[in-house]
Amino acid sequence: MPTDPWSEVKPSVRGKMGGWWQRFVRRRQQAEHDWIYGTQPSTTVQLRQPPPAPKRPTVVFTAVLPSSVPHAEFTATCTVAWEPIGETTHAKPESIARSDIERRAADILANGQVTQCEQLQHKLEAELGYVTKLEDARIAVQLVEIELTCSDEARAATELFQELQRRRLVRGWDRDLKLDELRHLKDDILSDPAMATVWWLQNNDNQVDQAVEMSAKLRKLAQIMTENDERSTTDTVASLVDRFVDRLPDGARWRLLSNLADVFSHYGSPDLASELPQLDGGGRDRPRPAHSE
Repeated sequence: MPTDPWSEVKPSVRGKMGGWWQRFVRRRQQAEHDWIYGTQPSTTVQLRQPPPAPKRPTVVFTAVLPSSVPHAEFTATCTVAWEPIGETTHAKPESIARSDIERRAADILANGQVTQCEQLQHKLEAELGYVTKLEDARIAVQLVEIELTCSDEARAATELFQELQRRRLVRGWDRDLKLDELRHLKDDILSDPAMATVWWLQNNDNQVDQAVEMSAKLRKLAQIMTENDERSTTDTVASLVDRFVDRLPDGARWRLLSNLADVFSHYGSPDLASELPQLDGGGRDRPRPAHSE
């Protein structure tokens, strides 16, 4: 009994010779066929290619667009594609395409600054890269490419503007802190003789003998503070309004002052309206027309 379990399935010498002979015969028959009839070239299936997309007309232009900082503008180089979506009677539809993209880009950049050119360029590409149909003009427009840059002078002016805004904000915080301390001193300490005496002791090394002498003056001071409460309220309101106006940008400040002038005139105080600061839309002095009484 054989010990090799694979002996029964191993190919025999006769089986090997038979397989070789069959392969030899097939190769010889194929060679004879090729010698008589020639070798048949291999055929490749040609796939049908989609038709190329029709080229759309484009217009390339450079536009100067404003930023949120006065006199610091962006320079935008735009490539705009357009195509008619119907019969249009306009002589220069490419001008409509340019005007539409320029207008929408200006709206986006109006709240930006030239120090953010890269971020704003991506935003313009994201929002204006869609095909937009202008039904009135019967054309479709699309922003294909845009490059947003700025001059060195515009960047320097914007950086200076940002630094001044930061300083102004810090000064406002410091001023508010000091006003809060003074308001606390007036309303919570000096208006109460007992609290005023304690406050004086705390700030004068607890000199009790002198505090007794100061108590009469502190009571008189508290009386003055109480009598002036009504006037102080008016002063506080005026101070708040003044601080509010001072924090507004120039355009909003001009609109607020114009509205106040109209209110003063409406309630019979045109003389007060004429005393308001006279500003134009850019924050500069200008003559104010007389208000009708």
